[in-house]
Parts: sequence; structure tokens; C-alpha cells
Amino acid sequence: MLEPNEKAVFDGMVTQLRTDDPRFSQRVDRMCRPKRRLYMAMAILLWMMAPLCIAFGGWTGVIMAVVGSLYGAHLMNKRGGGTLQTLWSSTRRPRTSSS
Repeated sequence: MLEPNEKAVFDGMVTQLRTDDPRFSQRVDRMCRPKRRLYMAMAILLWMMAPLCIAFGGWTGVIMAVVGSLYGAHLMNKRGGGTLQTLWSSTRRPRTSSS
């Protein structure tokens, strides 16, 4: 955990880096975003595996199919939206010794 003054210095460096190199900040922001195509591909794969689990797995396969289908639905819901968050907030004001 950083001390408040170290955190303020770090936030200042991050802000400076974001203003100096916009391509870098775009790449960092992209790394923090959810991988929507991956979520969709995994959900489709899980849904395609569900009938196979039922056909070849018996009652255990039914349980696996239900869990896989529910997780696929969760991934599709996760893919749907929400706010994108980065590792650090660019709108947050750094703390100072007086606050």
C-alpha cells in the first residue's frame, strides 16, 4: 500500500504519461476492458457443449450442461455492457496532506 504522498506522486506521473503519450494510454485502457469477443465465443462454446454433455454424460452430464449454460448466460450478460473501469481513475483527485 502506498502512502498518500507516494500515491499523489504516482497519480501525477500517470496523468503526465497519459497526456504525453495518448497511444500508450489507449493500449493500457484496452487491456483493462472486458474481452467481449472472447466472452461471446466462450458462451457459444459452452452452449454447444451442453447437448454433448447431456448425450454422453448421463445425469452428471445434465448437471454439467446446466452449469455450463448458466455460465454462458453469465458471460453474455457480462459482455452486454456496464461501465468500463481502468486500473486507476483519471478523474480522482490525488490526496494531499491537508485532505
